[in-house]
Amino acid sequence: MSQKLITLSVCLIATTLAFGQKEKSPKDSLNTLEEVIVTANKVEQRQNSTGKVVTVINAAQIQANAGRSIAQILNEQAGLYLPGSLSNVGTVPSIYMRGASSGRTLILINGMPVGDPSMISNEFDLNLVPLNQIERVEILKGAQSTLYGSDAIGGVINIITKNKSIPTLSGDISAGSYGTKKINLQHSNTLGKLNYAVGIGNETATGFSSAADITGKNNFDKDGYQNKNWFGNINYTFNPNWNVKISTHQTSYKADIDYGAFKDDKDNQFNNATKMTGVILKYKKEKTIFQFQYQLSTQDRQYKNDSVDRTYTIFEDNQYTGKSHFADAFFSKSISKNIQWIVGADFRYGSYQQTYLSISEYGPYNDKFKDTFQYQTALYSSLLINNPSNKWLIELGGRVNKHDRYGANQTFTISPSYKLNTSIRFMASASTGYKAPSLYQLSYNEKLKPEQSFNTEVGIEYKTNPLFVRAVYYNRTIDNGIDYNYIDYNFFNYIQQKVNGLELELNWKANEKNNISLNYTLMYGQETNQNRATTTDTITYDYLLKRPKNTAGIQWTYEASSKLNFSMAARYISKRYDIGGYAAKDVNLKSYTLINAHIQYKLNKHILLYADAQNIGNVVFQEINGYNAMGRMFLFGLRIN
Repeated sequence: MSQKLITLSVCLIATTLAFGQKEKSPKDSLNTLEEVIVTANKVEQRQNSTGKVVTVINAAQIQANAGRSIAQILNEQAGLYLPGSLSNVGTVPSIYMRGASSGRTLILINGMPVGDPSMISNEFDLNLVPLNQIERVEILKGAQSTLYGSDAIGGVINIITKNKSIPTLSGDISAGSYGTKKINLQHSNTLGKLNYAVGIGNETATGFSSAADITGKNNFDKDGYQNKNWFGNINYTFNPNWNVKISTHQTSYKADIDYGAFKDDKDNQFNNATKMTGVILKYKKEKTIFQFQYQLSTQDRQYKNDSVDRTYTIFEDNQYTGKSHFADAFFSKSISKNIQWIVGADFRYGSYQQTYLSISEYGPYNDKFKDTFQYQTALYSSLLINNPSNKWLIELGGRVNKHDRYGANQTFTISPSYKLNTSIRFMASASTGYKAPSLYQLSYNEKLKPEQSFNTEVGIEYKTNPLFVRAVYYNRTIDNGIDYNYIDYNFFNYIQQKVNGLELELNWKANEKNNISLNYTLMYGQETNQNRATTTDTITYDYLLKRPKNTAGIQWTYEASSKLNFSMAARYISKRYDIGGYAAKDVNLKSYTLINAHIQYKLNKHILLYADAQNIGNVVFQEINGYNAMGRMFLFGLRIN
């Protein structure tokens, strides 16, 4: 661990213990509430009953960020950076958790993995999950492949959609900068043993030019966006022990895009659509749980360019279709007073095909990628062991995965924690993760093996009624990393990545009206890769592309009255490197600090008015080299409930 990391850890722990000198009354202990989570071990448990690092974004926090996207909210969390979340609307954000590359953070929708088999790294586009569909988000950091399989190298983000059981009719309407207009409507009700929730939404924006015009004289056009979405959830309770949930979500959007970094295009459009339909059958009696879940996801992407402003290409049409099946069944039971056993099996199947047509001055060109598929099956198990006094907790787990192309691989998890007293808890873990090669990558090289990672972390938490503090140090090594080789133009297993970092989080309820939260992430990364400037030799970079070494955020929330709520926040991103182009040196992107604000006023028990402001200082910055990011952004809205 570096000297800087040691110093920061000691400072935070000292601060924690200083706050902890005050004796806490029994009343305070009884009033301390803990979030109930499901992502850490697939079963409901208190957040303080796991040694894993979990962050919850609850419904109140989501409502307090009305007008933003889920990517923008995630971008403000410790250990997460999502370049593209603040770029022109419709930009597909990358997800970097603890420095892991794009496609190495697993996205779950209601506990089931989602991705696009036609994407290079099986990434999932967060534009396909509108904020109006989301009830809460659970972020689980560190390698989690033992329970969740491939892609969970950096961690897991579980997006839990709305499924209220009380009769409600609610809706939002808002408008703001860049021609942004949003409207959504939801309804839920209960009919005997059945409850349901349905909703629709629409968002449009005129946007701004995605590509940066470095001269300011090329008259780049605005790139617009339209998103249409709907969802439906049905939950039926057969008896106190059995229930079934059926859900479907569909989102499609159109986005104008440019030709590339610093290059405008006035007739290039990207269409993306997904449909997810799933069923969850659950049995629960005391501490015995059985759950079966299945989800079918389809993806349709199209890049279409009429190219009237290009002399060498007249027309391009590139279409991708993907399909994913996921099935999982697990059983959890208390085999003694202090031991909980979880055992399960899952199945994943993915397929995609691609068609391409172009017409240029050299004539027409057609290409069709044959429909191809891959599947994998797995067995996994986990033990949660408490000592009789509930001070010690250790989680032990393992997985055996069988892939139809490369064969078998295994993972393990060891995660102990210790409660020093009612306020202070120590955590640690050692775990392995993996990422299976995508269908796209296997279409180039069928001999690819999975990426392998080894993750360790240690941390301390301090929690009382007014204060929560957490410090976590982590270390991760990835071997057999998959990347593209520009010597023989193929994918290969070669990359080695080493990352270590420190995450600090604090939330302090100073009094009934004021709440302050802050976080800081320090990350060191090193990657051995093909030299991006020469493309002919190997080099070890002491940084990770697009990922900053330092990020920090602070938010102050003020409840002026039962009707009026106000918050201000600042987010700092340090300098980082990005690709300078083919066979070119990497470029340095400047650091930036953004100031945001949000205000809510409850007009009456049914109507809430709100205003949201981002980048109040109108800072000019780039998340991605060659592309613009948002300037000053205001949004005004009304919520009816």
